[in-house]
This record gives sequence, C-alpha cells and structure tokens, in this order.
Amino acid sequence: MNIKIFKSFGKEKHRKSFRGFTLIETFVAITVLLISLVGPMSIAAQSLRLAYYAREQVTAFYLAQEAAEYIRAQRDQNSLAGNSWLAGIDNCVNALCVIDFPNFSHTACTGNSCPPVYVGNVTTLYTQDAVTGTPSPFTRAVTLTPVPGSVDEIEVKVTVSWVSVGINRSFQLKENLFNWAGP
Repeated sequence: MNIKIFKSFGKEKHRKSFRGFTLIETFVAITVLLISLVGPMSIAAQSLRLAYYAREQVTAFYLAQEAAEYIRAQRDQNSLAGNSWLAGIDNCVNALCVIDFPNFSHTACTGNSCPPVYVGNVTTLYTQDAVTGTPSPFTRAVTLTPVPGSVDEIEVKVTVSWVSVGINRSFQLKENLFNWAGP
C-alpha cells in the first residue's frame, strides 16, 4: 500500500494560473478609450466656438442696423422740420462717424479709427458713453458717400468690427437712402 499523504511535488504544474491585464493591454485599452472620447469632445468644443461666433455676428448685425436706422431717422426729422435732408449728419459724408443711439447723437471719429462701443453699466444698452459704460469688443463706424450723378441719394456704409478668439472679424452693411421729401 502506497499512500501519499503529502503531495508537494508537481504542484506548480497543476496550479490554476490567475491572469490579469498586462501593461501593454492596459495601454491599448486606455488609448482606445481616449480616441473614442477625443472626437466627441472636439466636436463639442467646435460647436461652442461657433455658437459664440454666431452670437457675436447677430450682435454685430443689430449694431449695424441700428446705425442705419439712426441715419434714416435723422433724414426723416430733417424733412419734417423743413431742413436740408443731410443737415446735422453732413459731417459723416466721406468721413467716419460713431452713432450713440440711446442718446440720439453722433460724432466724427478722429483719424482712421473709431472708439469702441460701450455697454452701459445701468441700462446695458450699447452706447458711446465711456463714462457710464464698459468697453465692448465691438467697434462701429458709419460713412455716408454721395452716389455719383445724384444729389438726392447717398450710400450708408456701416462697419462693425470685433475680435473673436484672436481673429479679427467684421460685418458690413450698405444701404442707399434717398431724399424722398425732395428739395
């Protein structure tokens, strides 16, 4: 009778091996995970940048439209008062001007640049009042150009410029106005 009480020899061969991830498998898994996350994250970041740009572009459009409306209102007031249709805004003919719509005024720019548009601290309206406002990223310039061959037509050109994510942007609005009331 041959009875073995202790079975110590050959135990290493029959022992179950518990295997974990190797270092290379871990790196491959992390790489696959990162690649699958980078795509959607970059798409989300690009979408956010485009949303901010769209918001700024809409603001620029409204600032330009507001300036054109100011010129139109000045023309209409002059006609109703019996004045020359460009009275009061003639300093903007072939020159750069800024419009302060909340105060219904305008001033000629000095040199080839205009001051930024300010946001009022109390009213949050866009204004040219530097005392009661903080600078916005926008600059608005208006130029009135006579149309050749016509004394009753001018071209209103409004340019709104700003810097977005380090890129210079601008929006330009052109509109022709007529002396509809006549001389």
